[in-house]
Amino acid sequence: MGLRQGLVRGRLGGVTLTRQRAVVVVLALLALALIVFIAGDVLFPRAPTAAQTRTFAVQRGSVQSAVTGTGTVVPASQQNLSFRVSGQLTEVDVKAGDHVSVGQVLGKVDPTTYQAALAQASSTLVQAQATLNNTLNGNAVQTASDSLAAAQQSYADTVNSVNLSNQQDSAAVATAQQQLNSDQSSTPSSAQLSVDQTAVNSAQNQLTNDNAQFQRYQCFLPTPPNPGQCPTAAQLQRDQQTLSQAQQKLSQDNQGASKVAQDQQTLSQDQLKLSIDQANNQKQVDQTRNATVQAQDALNSQTIQRPNTIAQQQAQVSSAQAQVLLAQTNLASTTLTAPTDGTVMSLSGAVGESVASGGGATALAPGSTAPQPASGGGASSSGAASSGAGSSGGASSGGSAFAVLGNVAGLQVVAPFAEADAARVQGSQEASVTFDAVPGVTVPAHVLAVAVAGTVVSNVTNYYVTLTLDQASQQLKSGMTANASVVVSQASDVLMAPNSAITRLGGQAYVTVLSRDGTTQTRVPVQTGTVGDSTTEITSGLSQGDRVVLPQLRLPSQTQTTGGGRGVLGGGGGGGGGAGRVGG
Repeated sequence: MGLRQGLVRGRLGGVTLTRQRAVVVVLALLALALIVFIAGDVLFPRAPTAAQTRTFAVQRGSVQSAVTGTGTVVPASQQNLSFRVSGQLTEVDVKAGDHVSVGQVLGKVDPTTYQAALAQASSTLVQAQATLNNTLNGNAVQTASDSLAAAQQSYADTVNSVNLSNQQDSAAVATAQQQLNSDQSSTPSSAQLSVDQTAVNSAQNQLTNDNAQFQRYQCFLPTPPNPGQCPTAAQLQRDQQTLSQAQQKLSQDNQGASKVAQDQQTLSQDQLKLSIDQANNQKQVDQTRNATVQAQDALNSQTIQRPNTIAQQQAQVSSAQAQVLLAQTNLASTTLTAPTDGTVMSLSGAVGESVASGGGATALAPGSTAPQPASGGGASSSGAASSGAGSSGGASSGGSAFAVLGNVAGLQVVAPFAEADAARVQGSQEASVTFDAVPGVTVPAHVLAVAVAGTVVSNVTNYYVTLTLDQASQQLKSGMTANASVVVSQASDVLMAPNSAITRLGGQAYVTVLSRDGTTQTRVPVQTGTVGDSTTEITSGLSQGDRVVLPQLRLPSQTQTTGGGRGVLGGGGGGGGGAGRVGG
């Protein structure tokens, strides 16, 4: 029993093993058949049938070409506002986001310094005006004329007085000379004086001798001892008389000589006086003549130079007025007001902080008062928008400006375009704009202007284009990224064919036309017009309804390791269960 069961189990195990081997063989045969089928279809593809040919029926429609660029939404206008003077902020009257009206106060700086400067400039103006008024209203010319007349009269009087004085001195000298001459002619000579002196001496000796003898012989006694030796009284009297006469004669002659000496002294004094008076008189004449010349010069200055003096003083008044105007302007500039209506986009500064004068200027977009975005956004080519946009704040976001004021009621888009695309963009061309921040919103627009000069961004030359949005949207904000598509060429209601159906050879365009039976293909020359992004205008060579052959779609295939090399599996139009045709 046990042996029988063992034999049965052995037979059953052999049958099971045989069945498993059979299954493996069958599966291997099926796999081989599948490989052969696939390889045959790849290595020996079937010719496409008419049903697989892709065509396009020529029809009438619109041909359109557009270029795109990515830029920034900007306010229709923007201004950087700064104080024209420096100082400490005393007021900040608005906040970022406030809407302000023209003339509204935005802020103030301390005006003390500028008030003092105005007061000083006003004082200088008053002084300059007073000086000018004195010149205009004064009698300087008449005064100078009167001074000249007085100087001339003084000169004439001085000349007359000098002449009279000189004449008098000359007459005195002449008189003294005449008196001297007269006295010299009547004055005894020195010899005569010597004779006179001798006579005096002789008379004196005689008198002395007689007096001595009178005394010696005691002639004074009533009875002299020797009366015969005594001179008589008559003799003594004669001696005395002779002496007196001789002395008188000598005295008279001496008086004549003394008068001559006196006359000579008088003549010398008169001559000296004449010399001194002539010198002093000439000095007086010179002084009065100089005074006359000075008075004449003063009159000439007042008469001839008066217009120049007035012009100079008027210039000083004008300069002072300019300083007053400047001081007034500086004082008024301590208050900053809004020049236009707008929205405060940013503020820089708080009360107590110091602000400097000046501020950055806004770089304007082409043909607009809108700000130009900062360089840094890439330009796009036709069909592929750039990924970067300009900064939201614009090329001049305010810098050191106290406030940036913008008109956000009307928004524009400023976008850089590649130079090849910008060459096709012109003013008034239609466009459409989408926004990354607002999906699904497309706003119609038109080109306002194209920059005439390029901007180099990342070593690539771009041209900014300004577009005006034709519709307003509350969802749009300044600084949003905008994708603009500008229609650069367009033709409406024309025959058109796909660009892919057109081939060009030697400057001639051709299309392949499928016959109405769907089997015959004929290459036909055509004339083209406007070339769009996907279709081209056909001006001659085709009729509406003609079917042009399109290129077959190509799908990537695996690389063949054997046989006729690798190919690309063709897709589309194959019917039944056939595989795609190998594409070259």
